[in-house]
Amino acid sequence: MEDQSNEQTPFRVLSLDGGGIRGLYTACVLNTLSERFSPSKALDIGGGFDLIVGTSTGGLLAVALAHGVPLSTLMQFYREKGSRIFTDPFPGDSKFGMVKWYLRNFLSSANQNGPLREALVSLFGNTTIEEMYTARNIAVCVPSIRLEKHTPHVFKTPHIKGKHRDNKYSLVNVCLATAAAPVYFPMVPLQSPVDAGKYDVFLDGGLWANDPVLIGIIEALEICAGSNRPIHILSIGTSALPSGESLRRDKTNHGTMKWLAKGDALRVAMNAQEKASKYMSTFLIKHLHNEKRAVQLVRIKESPASPAQTKQIELDLATNESLKVLSDLGDFDGTEAYRLTHDAQNVEGQIISNVFKSMPVWEV
Repeated sequence: MEDQSNEQTPFRVLSLDGGGIRGLYTACVLNTLSERFSPSKALDIGGGFDLIVGTSTGGLLAVALAHGVPLSTLMQFYREKGSRIFTDPFPGDSKFGMVKWYLRNFLSSANQNGPLREALVSLFGNTTIEEMYTARNIAVCVPSIRLEKHTPHVFKTPHIKGKHRDNKYSLVNVCLATAAAPVYFPMVPLQSPVDAGKYDVFLDGGLWANDPVLIGIIEALEICAGSNRPIHILSIGTSALPSGESLRRDKTNHGTMKWLAKGDALRVAMNAQEKASKYMSTFLIKHLHNEKRAVQLVRIKESPASPAQTKQIELDLATNESLKVLSDLGDFDGTEAYRLTHDAQNVEGQIISNVFKSMPVWEV
């Protein structure tokens, strides 16, 4: 992480969206950029940022990069563990298949989180938030929801003096909490770090912050308060999917099968939040510039998936075909982002270039 005392060096933020198995796309974008800028030595992506924010699968990636997990390991994680984590994906548009799926998962979530927990333990062991921050000095924010009061909760490293509420949470439990999407996974009860006799139940942060870039901007402003240090944010999604629909007036009375069994309620909420986050971030940054605060947001452009590809990149589909599509899309968009860096007049390209050129490499 860059020396925060140098006010000329940008405070760098990495923001990672939620999206289930589509986290493989995000990892591939970063890996392609890493290989383009450093063909012979792998880059320590986490070490190139002062703050990493991530939701759901993006939260897993945020924690892993801050912890020091190489991208090669993360891509292998999705490819090898994905089908064991998502054991009962949505059956597509088959009405008969949907009825069977709905009845099969009527009383519990489609996937249990035991395989996910086991896979996370293989990455993080018993490391806590505090231990990770002490070892790497990289700030992390991971949104979730506390069910008790239906309130947002952002798991944080102790990067701001006096704020250490989440220190004792394990990295495994933080990832389980931010990824506990309704229908997909069970809710996650975690013992309170301040009261041994109490526990809190957590839900997926994607329900309110699937694109966590606003959290990244606000946290960076808090960390950089009192300084003139510029803030640069690199935001990466989980591959663009067509969203929206046109309905006849007599087809607007959706029931449980449509809203819950097919996950449409969750999709609508996540898509709307992502679009709102992009708009609000752009609006906020414009006004920050008016107040002489230099903030730059770079969102990696997501190329539209073809109709055939779209069928393969659902949140929970981890077939060989879907994993290949996600890898291919991530490689393509990473390459397109790299092309921007060759244009000295392209501000976004130069920010990407500066970020990756200043990253530390892994020492063998």
